[in-house]
Amino acid sequence: MEYKETLMWQELNEAPAVLKTLQEKNAAVLGQIVKAVRDAQVTNVYTAARGTSDHAMIYFKYLAESLLGLPVASGAPAVATMYGAKLALGHSLVIGCSQSGKAADVMEVVREANESGAVTVAITNDEKSPLAGLAKYHLCCFAGEEKSVAATKTFSAQLYLCLLLICALKGEKEVPDVGSMLEKERAAIDAATDSMAKDFIGVQECFILGRGISSALAFECGLKLQETCYIRARAYHSSDFYHGPMAMVGKGTKVILFASKHSLAGACEQVHREDYIKSAEKMCELGADLYVITDDKESFQSMNVHVVAIPGGAQESETVFSFAMAAQMLACKVSCGKGLTPDHPRALKKVTVTK
Repeated sequence: MEYKETLMWQELNEAPAVLKTLQEKNAAVLGQIVKAVRDAQVTNVYTAARGTSDHAMIYFKYLAESLLGLPVASGAPAVATMYGAKLALGHSLVIGCSQSGKAADVMEVVREANESGAVTVAITNDEKSPLAGLAKYHLCCFAGEEKSVAATKTFSAQLYLCLLLICALKGEKEVPDVGSMLEKERAAIDAATDSMAKDFIGVQECFILGRGISSALAFECGLKLQETCYIRARAYHSSDFYHGPMAMVGKGTKVILFASKHSLAGACEQVHREDYIKSAEKMCELGADLYVITDDKESFQSMNVHVVAIPGGAQESETVFSFAMAAQMLACKVSCGKGLTPDHPRALKKVTVTK
């Protein structure tokens, strides 16, 4: 199948239009959440999600902790559903994130959080979903029906809702117009991923690395390559990769590194840059076949690496959206190049319900 004929391709290209209207459509709820968080004197955040939605929560975690100083715990729903534990979430903001809004274990966490008196928020793509009705507040992706099994436009919408919520909690009126940015950059991202996609058609396994905010996209890229291309792709925080997994890298090992030129704050940019340069240099030293998805191609010109140069944003929190589109386009192209159908991966359904 030609990749441009797939539902996955059509839907990932709908993301810019979806993002353009999200702030306006969710403005009232965002204001209510901010008031509730202040009234409840929230001291921490607890998230519950699976798969792609959990990767959006990784993004939220780095934003909330870095910009708000608000500790964020990635919850383990099984604590409630399998072990019957009762968590003290009275001063927490609890976020249940699920594209379908039907994740049973996520709903159980939100239900217990309600009983604890927590401020509960659901992020879904269905206003009438069980999770949306269960949480005290609902942020909707308003992405329209997503028919392809692989989540694309809904993931981008989840990311943007996270950014909108952080901006609201910070009291910022001006929010990055990510939708317009993506619309402008879409063709460049498409062109940048062509060569890499051809190289990955015969790949059976690879590693994907990222640090900080970009690690959310490393994990999401890994999932997309797994579910649509059947590549044994393993994602790691680059800092964790040094603690053991790096021993698996040898000559010719395929490695993908996400490297955003800008950090969350100008004061951190030098440390940020030095970190991803160090990662790239180490992979080269080990003989890896390294692909760097970046808006900072200048930093890699002297290295023996494949630079996948894409346009980025003013901050890493914005460049993540370009990374997401690049990862989605890459997976769609590779899947079709392998003769697969990314819209209907084997053994998978659009809605996965875990308890």
